[in-house]
Amino acid sequence: MTLDLTVELITLLFFVAMLAGFIDAIAGGGGLLTIPALMWAGLPPTVALATNKLQACGGSFFASFYF
Repeated sequence: MTLDLTVELITLLFFVAMLAGFIDAIAGGGGLLTIPALMWAGLPPTVALATNKLQACGGSFFASFYF
């Protein structure tokens, strides 16, 4: 499996992750944005879920640190 990472795709995923992080910090549920975006980018479901879990761990750590 090859994943063609273009600048446009990376930029789109970056902004989706920023929006999801903002939503997660306020109310939770940012994974509802990131998982479909990662799967749309061509990642298999297991990799998309694992990426989302890693992102959630980092988000929870920094949210508890700052808040």
